[in-house]
Formats: sequence, C-alpha cells, structure tokens
Amino acid sequence: MTETLRFDNAPPAGTAKAADLSAVLYREYALLARNRVYLILGLTPMLVYLLLVNTSLSNLVTVVGYRGVEVRFAVFLLPMTLAMSVVSAAGTSSMALFQEELSGVATQLWSYPLRRSRFLLGKVIAGVSLVLAQSLLGLGVAVLIFDFPFDLEGWLGLLTALTLAALAFNGLYLAVAITITDFQAFMVLSNVSIPVLVFSAPSLYTVDSMPTVLQWVAAVNPLTYAINGMRDAALFGFADAWGNMLVLVVMAVVGYTVGGRGLLNRARNI
Repeated sequence: MTETLRFDNAPPAGTAKAADLSAVLYREYALLARNRVYLILGLTPMLVYLLLVNTSLSNLVTVVGYRGVEVRFAVFLLPMTLAMSVVSAAGTSSMALFQEELSGVATQLWSYPLRRSRFLLGKVIAGVSLVLAQSLLGLGVAVLIFDFPFDLEGWLGLLTALTLAALAFNGLYLAVAITITDFQAFMVLSNVSIPVLVFSAPSLYTVDSMPTVLQWVAAVNPLTYAINGMRDAALFGFADAWGNMLVLVVMAVVGYTVGGRGLLNRARNI
C-alpha cells in the first residue's frame, strides 16, 4: 500500500500566495538599507547642494524672476535639490538588480515558486519608497533651514509632483538597468547622468536665460518636467503644473513597461 505524504504544518495556498509579496518587500528593503555605500552616494549630492550651494548662492542671488513673479532664490532652488535626490536614489535602487545577478541571488529567487508579478510589484514599491524617503529627508532638512511661503495647495502640489517624479525616474532607471547588462557601464552612466540631467535643465536658472541649444536639450530632458512640475505646483498650484505632471505619468508608464518586461524576460532565461 502506498502511503500519502502529509504536511500538517504547511500554510494554506491562499496564505502562501499572500505572503510572497511581504517576503519580497522585506528582502528588498533589507537589500537597499544594508548597503550603506549606495545610500551615502545617493544622499551626498543632495545634501551638498542643499547645505552648501543653496545657502551660498542664496546670499549672492537673492531674488529670481519666474513667470512674472519675484521668487526668493532658496525657494526657486528647492525643486532642483529634490530632483537631484530623486535621480540619485533611483540610480541606487536600480543597482540592486546587479547585486542580485553578481551574487547569484537572482538564480535562487527564480528557482523558488515565486509569482513574477509579486516580485516585480515588490521591486517597484521598494524602489519608489526609497526614492521618496530620501527626497522627503532632503525636504525636511530644507524646511528646517529655509522659510518657504507655500500654502496648503502649494505643499500638496509639491508632494504630488515629487511622488510622480519618483515614480517616473525609478521606472526609467529600472529600464536602463535592464537594458544595460554590464554593471560598470551602468555605474558610469548613473553617476554621469546626474550632473548632465541637472545642469541641462532649468534648475539654477530659468529656461529663458539658457542658451538656445540648452533650451532644446532642456525640452527633451526628463528632469525639466520634474523640476518645473514641482516649482509650478508649489508656487501657483495644480492648475499650472498638470502638463508637467502628465509628462511624468507617461514617463513612469513607459519606464515600468520596458523595465518590467525586461525583468520578467531575464527571469525566464535564468
């Protein structure tokens, strides 16, 4: 007579399926939080510009004319500082993919009966939350140092645009990390992209004051829409920022579509 194996302690199927997302989130947060080198690299540029460049230039340039209103330079510069934090944190989050590949963890993960949709969702949630947490930290430090004249709608608009920027750039860097398979090439691209994106966008200056060639570059620079979206939402409200926010939404959809498909295809080939 053939005996049937029974596992009395095995969790129900529904419970096991619900637990895989929490397990992926726990692993992703541990992976991102324990790598102090990447966290320092992500925080340093933002804090340097916030504490040194912003304070120094605010004493040199007190007021900037922006869309017909006079804006204090510290207020004008805040979206650039937050955008730099978003880009740095998005690059840090995407580097986790290469850690998994180099350490062999990716092979172990996909050898386990883990739903690919939950793995992808866990990566998206963990990556975006890291970007937002780092950016909100910078915003908190800025609030302690500077006085911002935003009303309730301005603060809500700024946080909404910041969230959309985090989604957009986390998706774009995820797509780039999936497309580029060489870790060193991605490291170079990630570090070089920060100053290129920041200084070819209307970060320290308005679009009208930029040379014509840089105005063309700014028009295709994704960071332009993040900076303008946060700046317009904070100063003028949602009605003046919805166009830039819409561009960020499209960027997020494209980035996660390309990155998600590439990630799932890579998993099938392991």
